[in-house]
Amino acid sequence: MLILSNGLTDTADEGFLKVATSLIKRLKLKNPETMVVSYERKSKITDRYIELNKLLLNKELLFLLRKNKDSFLYIPFPARMIATALRVFILSLFSKQRVNVLLVMKNDADFFTKFFFKISRANIIVLSEESADFYRDFLSNERVKYIKAGVDTDMFTPVNPEVSRSLKIKYGFNPEKPVILHVGHLNKGRNVAQLMKINPEYQVLLVTSTLTKNEQDKELKKKLLDTPNIKIIDEYVPSIKEVYQLSDVYFFPVVEQCNCIDIPLSCLEAAACNLPIITTLYGAMKEFKGKKDFYFIDSFENINEIISKVLNEENVSSRESVLEYDWKNAVCMLNKLK
Repeated sequence: MLILSNGLTDTADEGFLKVATSLIKRLKLKNPETMVVSYERKSKITDRYIELNKLLLNKELLFLLRKNKDSFLYIPFPARMIATALRVFILSLFSKQRVNVLLVMKNDADFFTKFFFKISRANIIVLSEESADFYRDFLSNERVKYIKAGVDTDMFTPVNPEVSRSLKIKYGFNPEKPVILHVGHLNKGRNVAQLMKINPEYQVLLVTSTLTKNEQDKELKKKLLDTPNIKIIDEYVPSIKEVYQLSDVYFFPVVEQCNCIDIPLSCLEAAACNLPIITTLYGAMKEFKGKKDFYFIDSFENINEIISKVLNEENVSSRESVLEYDWKNAVCMLNKLK
């Protein structure tokens, strides 16, 4: 397999980067002969790094595309859809193999975007049924593939109350008070201002990406930090699973399209640690409607009422609903690409 991506990094703490790095690392482990070509970013699993222009036109890359006899997977950073479609079309012109492109986020597609995708012959791989339906509207069913992916269920696991208590202390929290967690970018689009509505009786933790630290909304950050019960971690957390394991509830407030990848990995990781999930109907979260311990919010004004209800629930089993989203299952599906 030949893989091309600008999403590889050794410190992935953001949705797209985690998808690209997690999948490529596992594909390489399963198929050691896989060649990983990086541009813009690279990691320890990069086999070849190439400086590419915006149209991906490069003699070295074109040579690799012509030489490749196996499947070809392209995982691009989310960008304007017309730009992505044009790059996919260009890759399809030079690749002997069909281009399989993994798109982590649905966006609007104009006439030219649809045109370039259609004539590219590329297969589109997506992370939600909603996105699959979107692309099937202008591509054949055979060319659109939906995979469930997003969590390492061996890494993200539940812990007993004693361990959770000790982790609260380790990270500077009162072990006697519940912790409400959100993991994601610190900007208005993520709707994290809703965290300020959570009652002071609860401790609120926001863990944000270090890779987008310069893009943080400084005014919003100040308001959050001025809220006594909110703590922000914006440094890289090597053992991110501990953040979930010390928490009592996971809260996902994103509403507007394109402010998160289609399947919020933080929700999957939190559920894998058996946290109850309070969420909006964003992207693939719709697919958890009716699942045990997934609570869908229709008004942020009643967030504290929902939190109180959730904290009083017993026998939480959200983990069961995300086991099929393990990276291992996604790798098995991607290995079957032609």
